Amino acid sequence: MQSNSEDSDLPQLLFDALSPLLGIVHSARTISPGKIGVLRTLANEENVSATRLSQSIGVSQQAISLTTKELESLGLIERHKDETDRRKLWFRLTEAGRKKLEAEVALGRQALKDAIGNDLNCEELQLVRDAIPALAKIRKAGNE
Repeated sequence: MQSNSEDSDLPQLLFDALSPLLGIVHSARTISPGKIGVLRTLANEENVSATRLSQSIGVSQQAISLTTKELESLGLIERHKDETDRRKLWFRLTEAGRKKLEAEVALGRQALKDAIGNDLNCEELQLVRDAIPALAKIRKAGNE
């Protein structure tokens, strides 16, 4: 891939474009992005340790401890001890947690839909659609 001065500005331009969009999504939701991250991780993996949750959403063990206690008190997750090693704790999503995650995702999607509104013409909508595979590639590279 060739690099030029325009490419060096691309990360900042991308951040400047995406950050407000994330703000729209986050402000529409009723729980924090960190809690959404925990629920998403638990939706994708059946039994998850606090360490795995911490790594998955990129926060400290202390933050995970507080977050899991809050989510547990809301009935969205449950903790259980490992059958073979009672010192180990695992977390899993409850049915209420699954429903809450679905509702929160729907709120975020609706907020983006409202933000898109009728302000984009057909060409602009197509540009956004065309950018999605490249954005997915960037996301995948960032997770490796």
